Amino acid sequence: MADNLFGDYIRQRREDAWLTRTELAKKANLSVSLIEKIELGTRPPTLHSLQILFDQLDVSPMHRRHILDLGLPGLFGPPPTAATPGTDDLADLAALTDPASFYTLPIFTIVAANAAHQRAFPGLGPGMSFVEWLFLEPLAREVLVEWRKEASRCLHSIRQLAPNIATDTPVSNLVRRCRTAVEWDELWNSKPLYNFDDHILVHDLTDRKIRSLRIRIYSPEYPQRAWWLCRLIPETH
Repeated sequence: MADNLFGDYIRQRREDAWLTRTELAKKANLSVSLIEKIELGTRPPTLHSLQILFDQLDVSPMHRRHILDLGLPGLFGPPPTAATPGTDDLADLAALTDPASFYTLPIFTIVAANAAHQRAFPGLGPGMSFVEWLFLEPLAREVLVEWRKEASRCLHSIRQLAPNIATDTPVSNLVRRCRTAVEWDELWNSKPLYNFDDHILVHDLTDRKIRSLRIRIYSPEYPQRAWWLCRLIPETH
């Protein structure tokens, strides 16, 4: 864990939101001095102050769970005992008829995917980052009807998941690989957007139909896992 994980994270989120410390302090009803000390790492934040700052900086439940897991291991229970899915986990995943995958943060690395997911996202296999596939796989622009929206969504999430991008090896390596894409620098450096919905439009390359899928994210627990479950459920009208 970085020595000043929470401070780096709050500072990065504040800067991404284009807020000064004074502006954030006013929104959060906290003192400017406290926010400065938290960002500099001279005073560790309490859980209460973190939750207030997360609320004012629009940190989603998934993102704050990830950061708290990094900064306070064991807060949500014993750490995962397995780094990869077991036979039962894989059987559960395979039994889902809609596209579904296990993935790890912060760069959305696919751990396992069921058959429907593999058909929906050709070329995206275990060990590969969804973001890398998005920017470097030509088919991604055919599969994702709203490609720029999904690219912006992913990059915004990565910025929310990485406490210090410069020292986060998986993220810095991803940036190095993907910045060859024409759109990368523009989207990576753009101001984050906060009006994303929970739908994704996928162009099925086998039957040429466009489907609206609802994104559902779950954190498998009991026992806690090292990965998340993403299900893409077709909209019913």
